[in-house]
Amino acid sequence: MQKRIYSKQNIVVMPSSFDDKVLFNKTKKKKIKVDENYKYNKNIFYKIWQFVLYYFIARPVFLIYGKVFLGIKVYGKEKIKHIKTGAITVSNHVHYVDFCIATHFIAGNRRSHIISNKENFDVPVAGKLLSGYGVMPLPDTTKAHINFYKQVNVYLKKKRFIHLFPEASMWPYYNKLRSFKSGAFHFACKNNLPVIPYVLVFRKSKGIGKILRTRPRISVYVCDPIYPNSELKGKEQNLDILNKTHQAMQRVLDEHESFEYWHYITEEEYNEKYKNLI
Repeated sequence: MQKRIYSKQNIVVMPSSFDDKVLFNKTKKKKIKVDENYKYNKNIFYKIWQFVLYYFIARPVFLIYGKVFLGIKVYGKEKIKHIKTGAITVSNHVHYVDFCIATHFIAGNRRSHIISNKENFDVPVAGKLLSGYGVMPLPDTTKAHINFYKQVNVYLKKKRFIHLFPEASMWPYYNKLRSFKSGAFHFACKNNLPVIPYVLVFRKSKGIGKILRTRPRISVYVCDPIYPNSELKGKEQNLDILNKTHQAMQRVLDEHESFEYWHYITEEEYNEKYKNLI
């Protein structure tokens, strides 16, 4: 559990590993089991509920909330208008509701599914809605992995988008890019489909925006789609598209400086400078 120092600098002690989540409160033990009995492919009645929740409830709520309270502005969406197949979308994981950008601001009218850590399903109320929203928990067992991969491939063949966070863990308001896990790129290589990277960049609230929200606003920059290199195979192909994606996203942050709302420091810095202050 992270330490947060309440000061004008909003200082946060970062986890020891980029793979760890930034958590300020104790969390309940994991309850959901994603084993061979977990059904990714729901029955017809549940699919109807998913459709209604996604398009008629969540969509208007997230679009209004995103534009009014988060100040979401999307740049470069024209780069993906020509894509008629399924695709893998990836982004930095730096906000509590950044999944809604993938589903309703990037995918548009096309259906998008989020791949999520299973502990998110244990969150009271919201966790119960994730499955209905079409979020897919990562599997626990080998047999569950088989079902998981089958369902992802089904969605991609239906020309839907699958969104993954290659940084794996969520660090709120972190304004730099972390290292990537390779799993997100496996699906693109396996199905010969493009990866669509986009980057969340924070900007300081100004003017009337400060009245609605003191926290940073979000600008979203869509990168050019990146296709698997057909001359490479296996791990080499996966690593190639991972590196190209990371480089493209880093260029965005180099060109558009992300506002630092929370200042992340190491445990050593905390012990040296701040431990005696709290």
